[in-house]
Amino acid sequence: MPQDAFTLRHLTAELDKIFAGGTINRITVPDGDTVIFTVYNGKGTEKLLISANPSSPRIAVFSGEEISPLTAPNFCMLLRKHLIGAKIVKIELSGFDRIVKITCFYKGEFSDGEEKTIYAELMGRYSNVILTANGKVLGSNRGVNFFDNGIRPLITGKDYIFPPTQNKFLPNDRNLIEKFKNIGANVPEFIFNNVTGLALSTAEEIARSFALKIGAGSEEVSLIVQKDPESFFDFLNEFIYSERIKPCIEEENGEYKDVFAFPYATVSGNIKYFDNLYLAENEFYDKKQALKRFKEKKDGLLHSAESAKKKIKKRLSTLYARKADADSAEENRLKGELIISNIYKLKYGDEKLVAENYYDGGKEITIPLDKSLSPADNAERYFKKYNKQKRTLFALEPFIKQAESEYEYLQSLVDFISIAESEDDLIALYSEAEKYGLIKPQNIRKKKEQNKPFRQYDIFGYEVKVGRSNIENDELVYSAADSDIWLHSKSYRSAHVIIKAGGKEVPEKVLISAAEICAYYSKCRDGKSEIVYTKRINLKKPKGAKFGLWNYSDYNSITVESSPHEEDRRSPDR
Repeated sequence: MPQDAFTLRHLTAELDKIFAGGTINRITVPDGDTVIFTVYNGKGTEKLLISANPSSPRIAVFSGEEISPLTAPNFCMLLRKHLIGAKIVKIELSGFDRIVKITCFYKGEFSDGEEKTIYAELMGRYSNVILTANGKVLGSNRGVNFFDNGIRPLITGKDYIFPPTQNKFLPNDRNLIEKFKNIGANVPEFIFNNVTGLALSTAEEIARSFALKIGAGSEEVSLIVQKDPESFFDFLNEFIYSERIKPCIEEENGEYKDVFAFPYATVSGNIKYFDNLYLAENEFYDKKQALKRFKEKKDGLLHSAESAKKKIKKRLSTLYARKADADSAEENRLKGELIISNIYKLKYGDEKLVAENYYDGGKEITIPLDKSLSPADNAERYFKKYNKQKRTLFALEPFIKQAESEYEYLQSLVDFISIAESEDDLIALYSEAEKYGLIKPQNIRKKKEQNKPFRQYDIFGYEVKVGRSNIENDELVYSAADSDIWLHSKSYRSAHVIIKAGGKEVPEKVLISAAEICAYYSKCRDGKSEIVYTKRINLKKPKGAKFGLWNYSDYNSITVESSPHEEDRRSPDR
């Protein structure tokens, strides 16, 4: 994404207007990568966030509620010592790289004041927050930076040294003109590799914009730049240092893909515009973080369910092995009977009996004997083994049934977690996992009371509800009227769907749409699915059945392609 110096130049200009002249009156470090400054700017209080998180380094206006740890980290204490009460003089880009320079001035009671500078290095895995005074390092978020081409120590009291430039040139360095004489066929890649502070997407936009300006095809740009490198150098600087700004986010299939200072012609997808770049970045990163949290919670819950399922599967394997051993009971009964039938042929010390098996058309069978036992005792031994096996089979049956039921239920829970799409979906599933005893009560459910039940749709004037968990499936069926239509995948696990019929005949187009939603929220989203449907009155909950399990009768079926029908989705009523 273009969180490069080009974008940061516009962003820091906005931040400077908000925070310059303001007084820092609070500093918190909620985690090891984030610093939040609370600043009073004469009109009110604003918060400046700096994140050195390697996956998403950024500087932003913070509108949330920070959580202070019980014990402030050393770096937080250092910042408070030097910056509480200081005025922010300037927020600007340092040079043309992903380094934001925040100049502060603190005037004490007994001094003329001193300038302190914060450097926010927003450089991916090399990100850092560094406090300096008079060019000397006072402290940093990370004490040492390990760069690809060496180590840059940040030692308190020593000079602050900028990160290595990777042999790139500033955009206004005229040495680039010579470089452009040997530009390769891939112009965007050449710009990216030789000009500091630009993301590849920005380099692609520069190359495309230049091609449009001169009316040339993308394949001709390289030759034109080689012939007239100075013109391209001027265009590059005009592009980079122009004040053109129209903040936006690129959106594709409901997902935010990137944030831009203005819409790049080289990107596809829908464009959502904002009044300020910092507002666009806030929404982009907030959603990105929300998606990250959602994925972490979803993966954690899925791991718990999969682990429980593995334990049940292991238990089932043991039970099946014992059952397989006990399944030879009838064979042992037969052997005992054949020994009794042929006891007149046997004598003490015989090691086997060869006899006709009158249960199998007179085929010959060989029965091993214990030569230390009498013929009658050998028969008794087989009968005892038969009785023991029968008791074992009888005892195993409920355990196997229970384990199979547990396994099927956990598989359904895994399927529901896998297709969960939102925080509300997870809240419903966490609630079910807690009731089942799979997990302990979670903090994720702080907003449980605000959670809206079911996915709800308005389809051609008919209300359609879809369960998000086994418990919600039960609640959905219990709350339905006898004449309402119930839908479920015939061959796969799926959400339960209810069409509120209102005593009327449900049109076919409503049935098809509801079936498509049911197919979408099933284990098999791809391809066609057969969906069964019947009236609610034809459903019955088996005694002792797990959450979400119902028997149905008198049904019809319909085969459809899956579809989420997002255009018909509506906010549920409480």
